[in-house]
Amino acid sequence: MRKAIIYVRVSTDEQSEKGYSLAHQEERLRLYCKQHDIEVAGFYKEDHSAKSFDRPAFTQLLTFLKKNKKAVDLLLFLKWDRFSRNAGDAYGMINQLNKLGVEPQAIEQPLDLNVPENKIMLAFYLAAPEVENDRRSLNVIAGTRRAMKEGRHCTWAPIGYRNIRTEENRPIIVPSKDAQLVNWLFEEVAKQENNVVDIWRMVVTKGLKISRSNIFNMLRNPIYMGKIFLPAYKDEEAMLVRGIHEAIISEGLFYMVQDILDGRKPKHPSVHTGKDELPLRGFLMCRKCGAKLTGSASKGRGGRYFYYHCTSSCGERYRAEEVNEQFSTELLKTIPNEKAICFFEHIAEDYFKKVGKAKSNNLQAIDEAIEKNRMRITSALRRMSDEEISPVDYRDIKNLYEPEIEKLIKRKQEIKLVDDNLVRYINTVTKGLRTLPVYYKMAALSTKQRIISSMYPEKLVYENKTYRTPVINEAVRIISKPDGVFSGLEERQVSKNGDLSNWVVRLGFEPRQTESESVMLPLHHRTVYFGVQC
Repeated sequence: MRKAIIYVRVSTDEQSEKGYSLAHQEERLRLYCKQHDIEVAGFYKEDHSAKSFDRPAFTQLLTFLKKNKKAVDLLLFLKWDRFSRNAGDAYGMINQLNKLGVEPQAIEQPLDLNVPENKIMLAFYLAAPEVENDRRSLNVIAGTRRAMKEGRHCTWAPIGYRNIRTEENRPIIVPSKDAQLVNWLFEEVAKQENNVVDIWRMVVTKGLKISRSNIFNMLRNPIYMGKIFLPAYKDEEAMLVRGIHEAIISEGLFYMVQDILDGRKPKHPSVHTGKDELPLRGFLMCRKCGAKLTGSASKGRGGRYFYYHCTSSCGERYRAEEVNEQFSTELLKTIPNEKAICFFEHIAEDYFKKVGKAKSNNLQAIDEAIEKNRMRITSALRRMSDEEISPVDYRDIKNLYEPEIEKLIKRKQEIKLVDDNLVRYINTVTKGLRTLPVYYKMAALSTKQRIISSMYPEKLVYENKTYRTPVINEAVRIISKPDGVFSGLEERQVSKNGDLSNWVVRLGFEPRQTESESVMLPLHHRTVYFGVQC
């Protein structure tokens, strides 16, 4: 009597769509064995795809045959697509089973493989399921791309969104309760006050569940500005499609973050002490060994006491309260000259008048270009509806002008970042200059750090309860010159004949940077930041 192992397999979609059943297959195989006087030596079943032989039950079956050679003569299954849906893998497995003395056979598609002509039928039985798989895969790809071109997000909702269905029972994503945290994340990156990893730690503590490895993928995903990225496929180029879902952030904010991640935005000094009592941490150098001084707190009977101390073993250590007070005294030595401030006001006013007019013209030209490109797409859509052009021609026209519109919108956002309010800029800057020592004492920690880094390009050295003569920023040195240098400027046309006009850069003010905006003084091609509340 011949012995056989019967094998049944079904995938989830086959069972639901085609009505395949493991029980039905088992019943048919056992009946066949009874009718042909074949002993059932083993039974294996599984719910797994047949694209490869990397299947749990089949692996166990193969292990049994290797350990028990000549224990069985046949491996029986209903049809050849139950055995495999990959012709290449199937031929290799048939050879492997034959070496073990086992003949694979489909009871509803029987083949005597000792007859050479039957191998043609075997090729057909094996190739047909593989063709079906490939066709199904192409249909899925085509359907997915068609939905994405319509602006639909076709997979699981990303962080900040959730999946719902419309009244027409069509899937769509909408902002979830985490949307505000996603918006906060992008805004924090745009401020450039902390690096991305630090911002990730902060947003996690606020309740956003995202891993460190995925934070950069989130910041790169255009889904949050209302766009869907459609990857390239065959002769179609990659493109951004306007989504039907609601955006969480603006396009301007998204592209600003992309520039920052790509290193195209100027970064501000990123020294963050986290302690209001230690504003000079990171700006001091040890007088003994030249190492950078750090800062920390010590507990005493009267409470906590803060110190600046050396990172090496030299033991240099100073009371933070004393060092901070002496720095305020040092600022009194660099109070800007009043006439220099007036000189700056004249230059800024003249400059902003010219820039404001040019900017207005640029924005108008950009708006006109955006509208013209949108009209071209609308016209192409109308012509396609009237069957004057084909859908392929319309797609080509749309793919040509949509990227141009994106670039123009991005450029418009960049231009708008610079505030046109001339009076506000000049007043806030000059107020900060005139009251610098007082303003420094009242400023927030981040603003104090910007003032320090702007004024002193090199580390400060504290010694004998005072500071060694520090290297001061050239622009600060110029505006602190004695009255005689600036005498008579108010009686001349500063913008044309001023003796110091060659010191002024032709660039404008930097856009706002943080909660206490940083304003740039364009003197002598140097950038000086003063944290000025606007």
